[in-house]
Amino acid sequence: MESLGRALPRRLLAPVFALLALVSAQAVADVPIASSNFTGAEDPLFENGTWAPIVSLAPDGMRFQKNNAAFPDRPNGPNNNHAGARTTAALPADHYSEIVVGHLANTGSYLGASVRLQASGPAVDSHYLWFGTLPTGSNNNLYRVDANGTTYSTTTLLAHSPLADGDRIRLIARGPVIYGIKNGVRDFIYNTGRDNVRYAGGTAGMLAFIPATSLTDATIASWSGGAAPVSSGGWTSSTFAGAENPLDEGDRWYPLPGYSGFKKVGGFAVGLDGGHNASGVWSIAPPPAQYSEVTLGAVASGGGGPLVRIDRTNNGQTGWLLFLWADQPTQSGLFKLNPDGSFTRVFTFSATIVAGDKWRLAANGNTLEVFRNGVSQFTYTTDGAYPAGDVGIEAMTQAFAFEAWEGGALPSAPPDTQPPSAPGALTAVATSGSQINLMWTAATDDVGVTGYLVERCQGAGCTAFAQIAAVNGTSFGDTGLLPTTTYGYRVRATDAAGNLGPYSNVAGATTLLF
Repeated sequence: MESLGRALPRRLLAPVFALLALVSAQAVADVPIASSNFTGAEDPLFENGTWAPIVSLAPDGMRFQKNNAAFPDRPNGPNNNHAGARTTAALPADHYSEIVVGHLANTGSYLGASVRLQASGPAVDSHYLWFGTLPTGSNNNLYRVDANGTTYSTTTLLAHSPLADGDRIRLIARGPVIYGIKNGVRDFIYNTGRDNVRYAGGTAGMLAFIPATSLTDATIASWSGGAAPVSSGGWTSSTFAGAENPLDEGDRWYPLPGYSGFKKVGGFAVGLDGGHNASGVWSIAPPPAQYSEVTLGAVASGGGGPLVRIDRTNNGQTGWLLFLWADQPTQSGLFKLNPDGSFTRVFTFSATIVAGDKWRLAANGNTLEVFRNGVSQFTYTTDGAYPAGDVGIEAMTQAFAFEAWEGGALPSAPPDTQPPSAPGALTAVATSGSQINLMWTAATDDVGVTGYLVERCQGAGCTAFAQIAAVNGTSFGDTGLLPTTTYGYRVRATDAAGNLGPYSNVAGATTLLF
């Protein structure tokens, strides 16, 4: 007789992921909304109305019972019965379902945790299911179960690692992403965004299957459910140290719809498969003025680069991509990611692609600006799409790797503290009994000179200067002077930050008689 898993399609969308990425205690130690350790004996499982059966997967009426654990209450019949139950507690749309494996006797017995379980309507009993058994079991997969209260069908989403007695598995639904954590380590992650069928809300539950008459071949020691934990990781930078598959880093990375995502190996981030891969960072919502910067690792072939303005809730891919094409550097460019999975080239340029270089994509309003090693390369004005969102990375082929990444709020320009230089070659020429004309050469500034302050004193060898004018150019006519009188002048430059430069030389002249 077949289990639910044996009746499912064998299509696998991603490889079995290794268990190498620790999730911080904060992400897994939250207080559940509902829980049970199944103390006592009860058949069927009810617990004062806190549990309701999942009937679509039990055509012969199999239910959960409890006897200091939860397990099926009758042998499997000819219709491949599954013991299923859902909590009646009110859970938010983003939630988790967690079980502790009590005992799995053989590779034909399965246990699972369910999220987004539909409690009513035409899709009643539909859910996402982490279904697993011992090593060499053929159906250690994440499934989507589509049901109607009487019958069901299933879709294989991806494979996961096998289970063992004592394992704690937590299935989490957050936005369009479904992922699993086993014993504190992320085991898999899947973005439902591009699926034709999606479940955006629901409740949590559990499932068990036994192939024969021994009811305790698949037992659940405890269960809990609650709000999906918030990401615990920082998001401003990464050196991709260590080994993680899939890329996790404190539960902050997620694949865009239609992609497998990234892994860490040898101090680099590379795609999980040989095609395009794109991942965003969802620890916090970055501000609209933002940047994403990659440090290139191996760049033998393929391409990739930083992403900005990803809409994490969109059912398709979104954002703006700086794509550095190792095979055709002159065809590197900026691309718009479209929700239908296509890319629209909006700007082409020739890139120098060298391992160790830093490439930054900055977004400020409708302006994108590209930097290489801190030097601006060009700007591009977008069509206004994707005004805000997450930052991330994209790569094509596993031969194009990233050594490091950083991103976040676009840094404001550092304060201008450097003053202008001194104006040069100040001269003073009397043109009448009441006017002296001044001329000088321009000062320089790291940002820009905004004007000049002219000072004057009266008398031969005078030193009591006072400001008499502020001008924009490099000349000034001083009028209203006394005839046959000697005047001294000096000039200094200023910039937009109000920094004052040093004085020019002192120049003097004596007005004429008339």
